[in-house]
Amino acid sequence: MNSKKIEDMQEQIQKQAMELESSDRNVGGILALMILLISISMSLYHFVTAGFGLLVGSRSHLILHLTMALTLVFLIYPIKKGLNQRTIPWYDLLLALFASSVGAYIIFNQQSPSILSARMTTMDLAVAISLLFLVVEATRRVVGKPLVIIAGLFTAYFFLGAYLLPPFRHSRADFHDFFYEMAFTTTGLFSTPIWVSANYVFIFILFGAILEATGAGKMFIDLALRAFGKYRGGPAKAAVLSSGMLGSISGSSVANAVTTGTFTIPLMKKVGFKPHVAGGIEVAASSSGQLLPPIMGAAAFLMIEYTGHSYIEIIRSAAIPAILSYTAILLMVHFEAAKNNIRGLSPHELVSARSTLLQQGYLLLPLMILVFFLAKGQTVPNAAFFAIIILLSLAFFANHFRERFGAGMAIAASLFLLSYGLHYFLNWKIEIAAMILLGTFIALLFILLQRKYQIEGSPVRFGLRELAAGFEMAARNSLSVVVACATAGILIGVVNLTGLSSKLPHMIVGFSEDIVAFVPFFSGSDMQLYIALILTVIACLIMGLGLPTTATYVVLASMIAPALVMLGLPIMAAHLFVLYYGILADDTPPINLPAYATAGIAKAEPLRTGIQGFKFDSGALLLPFVFATNPTILLLNPEATWVQVTLNIFTAFIGIVAFSSFIQRWLLSEYRWYERLLALVAALVLVHGSFITDTVGIAILLFLFVSQYYRKKKGQQTVPSQELPTTTPH
Repeated sequence: MNSKKIEDMQEQIQKQAMELESSDRNVGGILALMILLISISMSLYHFVTAGFGLLVGSRSHLILHLTMALTLVFLIYPIKKGLNQRTIPWYDLLLALFASSVGAYIIFNQQSPSILSARMTTMDLAVAISLLFLVVEATRRVVGKPLVIIAGLFTAYFFLGAYLLPPFRHSRADFHDFFYEMAFTTTGLFSTPIWVSANYVFIFILFGAILEATGAGKMFIDLALRAFGKYRGGPAKAAVLSSGMLGSISGSSVANAVTTGTFTIPLMKKVGFKPHVAGGIEVAASSSGQLLPPIMGAAAFLMIEYTGHSYIEIIRSAAIPAILSYTAILLMVHFEAAKNNIRGLSPHELVSARSTLLQQGYLLLPLMILVFFLAKGQTVPNAAFFAIIILLSLAFFANHFRERFGAGMAIAASLFLLSYGLHYFLNWKIEIAAMILLGTFIALLFILLQRKYQIEGSPVRFGLRELAAGFEMAARNSLSVVVACATAGILIGVVNLTGLSSKLPHMIVGFSEDIVAFVPFFSGSDMQLYIALILTVIACLIMGLGLPTTATYVVLASMIAPALVMLGLPIMAAHLFVLYYGILADDTPPINLPAYATAGIAKAEPLRTGIQGFKFDSGALLLPFVFATNPTILLLNPEATWVQVTLNIFTAFIGIVAFSSFIQRWLLSEYRWYERLLALVAALVLVHGSFITDTVGIAILLFLFVSQYYRKKKGQQTVPSQELPTTTPH
């Protein structure tokens, strides 16, 4: 596939993703240039901030972050979907200008006596009301109505709390206090979610957008196809692997689904997967990437603030559950392929792994650099900044060395000398010069290897145009996260101002105690914990209907996770439990944006595709119960030996096999009704994590395996062979 075709395909992918995320406005000329310049400014500002620290005060930084996002929302997203606008209406231009003006007012007046003393002037109050209106309208346009409705319910609770019955009653409703806290303090809009968005999330969205602009997505798909393509249901397994790799660095499950699904869904259909099944597999694989290190999703960075754990500790604890989660999806795919007798691709349809790695293998280095700097103890923004520096060096010089070697070397030498000089004279970070030098060397090494083995270079040309496109796409991709985090701040503000944050955990614990006391055969603290966990799952799935994972996590981390901690769960286990089901809720029909994306590619019905997505994501449905009741696989217990950790991982895997086979009604052959029931029993008893229950669960699954093996073998032996016609020798 040549460079021109890939670039056209990338543009089409970006257009599809934007349309599915509610923007079908496509402008040109001076308006497109204006959007481009604002987007590049937003990305460049966050890029510089990640590397060199804040250019303005910390509060001004948050206001700038939100203001730029709101301005872009009204320029990019129409008032409703389906208008197919080719220009920006006058009212949206006014709203964009108004958003900029409101942001500027807050920045320049944040130290005024009226705001510092909480005695707002009429103008201050008007600005606060306007800011909330702009945030809510931007959220409606980008994320959808569900989050706006929930924000409205929380606001109504704030003002009507005096009329409710205990324990929900409160007497803290005040009109001026509400808008002051929301707009001018760190309690509302500018609370933890928007802080995390500005300081952590955006820089990784930028990293993912630039990586995608280099054509790395196609490389991930080619490598995954090479690894799994020839096996049973190979293209689907490749879709799971490539979506996981891309999803771990992508800020959008929709963009991930479109990027990988464009290539993998047609291949899945080609080998025999039904259209809605192919789309569902891509939905499950794309959404689950938010749990996969090294980057995970925006919610992972929120966990830093809510749990007090470092980013390294979070990704270390999430690693094993994330791998088991993707193993579950692969098992679901394998059983689906086996029961429908779906084969893989023939070897000649697969690209060479060596050719792919020689073409673009250098794009894996930035991920290694990111992990290296995080492990070394650099701050998260710094690590991402250095990873972007080496990514730009690799992509830019790999292209220029191939086309104009002399000019490329001259540019590389100039950049290195400039960065080293700035380090020497202005104390710039020496890592910048080191990343430029390392990127130049690796790019040169790959060019020499490509020439030696007569391999074509990267099919994607990376220059200033692609860099600008990556910066613009990063700003666009960030908008859903920024407005969701701002609106989540309203929810957090209400919870804190009304005292609900301290009441609700006790209410959940009390409710679970009441259930244990009411039901005769329920007893013990373990049963109380299981009931609280089940209630949490229900809350996650309900809250996640139409909400982005970030907003779901913020609400549940503030309101429900503390109750789990009160019941004895380690804080990391409690928050990973909430995060896991928040991600699963993203795949829950009927509101499932990734399903609409993949259904369009697969030419299938979105609802059926969404149901399949939830089904394929449910193989590890019980996994959070395993690490909640036995957090050894989260690597939280320093006294646990590697033998204990390995045994716990093994039993969790056996449980996933049992539950996946129960859902698919297949292990080695189709389950009979009692075999399916036994598989469910095995999965459930393996949740508890004791020697007896583990032994029973493993024994049941072993019995199912052996019985199916011999039944299948007996069936093959009893198939009547076709008699060959006798021939008479001539």
